[in-house]
Amino acid sequence: MRKMTLKEWEEKYIVEEIKQFDQKNHMFIRPVWDADINSQLEDWSFIGPVKEKKGYTLEDQALRWASSRGTMMTLFNPFKPNPSPVAKNLQEKMSSSPMTGYKPPPGVKTDVNDPQKVTRMIKKAALWFGADLVGICKLDRRWLYSHTVERPEIMGNISGVVDVGSIPQEVPEDHQYVVVMAFEMDYELIKYVPSYLGNTATRMGFSRMAITNNYMTSFIQNLGFDAIDCSINDVALSVPMAMQAGLGDLARNGLVVTRKHGPRVRLNNVITNLPLVPDEPMEFGVTELCKACEICAEKCPSQSIIYGDRTTKPNNISNVGGELKWPINAETCRMYWAKSNSPCAICITVCPYNKPDTLFHRFVRWCTDHVRWADPLYVKADTWSGYGRPKDADHFWENWDPEKGRRV
Repeated sequence: MRKMTLKEWEEKYIVEEIKQFDQKNHMFIRPVWDADINSQLEDWSFIGPVKEKKGYTLEDQALRWASSRGTMMTLFNPFKPNPSPVAKNLQEKMSSSPMTGYKPPPGVKTDVNDPQKVTRMIKKAALWFGADLVGICKLDRRWLYSHTVERPEIMGNISGVVDVGSIPQEVPEDHQYVVVMAFEMDYELIKYVPSYLGNTATRMGFSRMAITNNYMTSFIQNLGFDAIDCSINDVALSVPMAMQAGLGDLARNGLVVTRKHGPRVRLNNVITNLPLVPDEPMEFGVTELCKACEICAEKCPSQSIIYGDRTTKPNNISNVGGELKWPINAETCRMYWAKSNSPCAICITVCPYNKPDTLFHRFVRWCTDHVRWADPLYVKADTWSGYGRPKDADHFWENWDPEKGRRV
C-alpha cells in the first residue's frame, strides 16, 4: 500500500475538465422523464411477485422488505435534522410543524482547537453508531450534484413519464469537510444472487447507513456545528469522495474496493462545517488487478461492464466524464433489473476482492499490492477456487444450528 497526495490522485484519475452531474440523469430517476427509457420498463418498482421458487417466496420477500425499514423511516422522517434539499422537500410535504429535538445551548460549541482530537472523536462516533469504515476528506465541489431533483416522490412506483424539475444544489461555503462512511454487506447473504435474499444484504446496508447518518448528523449538530445528512444520496457522488477519504480504490465494476471488505460496502456521507483533518487517498493494487481481471465483465448478465482499458468517455448521460475509469453502462444494467424483475449484485459477489476479512485473505490482498506481476495468477486461482459461485437458495431457511444459535 502506498499513500498518495491529492495531486498524485488527480494526475491518476482526472485528465479532462469535469462538469458537475445533474441528478435528473441518475439512472433511477431517468425513467420518470425519459420517455425512451420509460417505454422499455414494464415494471420498475422492484417489488416483484411472490413465487414458489426458493429465494423468491413470501418469506424471502418479507425478509427483503423488512430490511428496508430503516431507509424508509429516514427517508420519510419529518423530524430529520438539517436535511438535504430533497429530504427537506419531503419533510415539508409531510409535516408543517416538525419537532426540532435537542439543541446545544446558544453559542456553545465543542472545542476545535485540536482538529486531530475532534477527528478522532468523529470517527469513533461513526463506528459506534454503526459504520464499518470511516474516513474524512475535504469537500471537493466537483462531486456535488449541480442540481437536485425537485420532486423526491418520483423515487416511488409511478406509471408513465412525468416532468422532473431540477433545482440548483446549494451547500454553504463554510461546509468544507465530509465524513465518509462505509457499511459492510453480509458476505454469506449477498451470495444468493440474483434473488430477493441477495438483495436483502444490499437493503440492510442502505438501512444501516440511513440510521447511522441520522445519528451522525444529530451528533455533529449537538456539538454546535452544522451538518447535511446525505443518507438518500441526493447531494453528491459518493465514490470519488470515498476514494479521497482513503477508504479504497476504484474497480472495473465502478465500485470502491476497500481493503477490508472489498466492493461489498454501501457508501454514505455527512457534509459539515466542523473542522476536521482529512485522510489521504490510497492505492493498493486494485487498478492493476482489474486490468488483469475481467471476471465482473464476463459474469455481468447485461454486459454493462466494459472490457479492456480505462477511458474518460462516458457511455451516456448517466456517467460523469473526465475521470479515467471503467464507466459502467447504467442504462443496460437498469434495464436488466427491470426486465428480470429481480435485483442484481453479481459484479460484487464475483469480484476477487470480495472475501471475508481473514488472515489468509489479508495475506492474498497484501500479495496483490506488493507482487503485482502475479495478478493473472491470482485471478486464475480465484476462479479455480469457486469463490464467486452463487449460493443455492433451496435450503436457506433450514440452514440454522439451533444449538449454536447461528446459521451454518
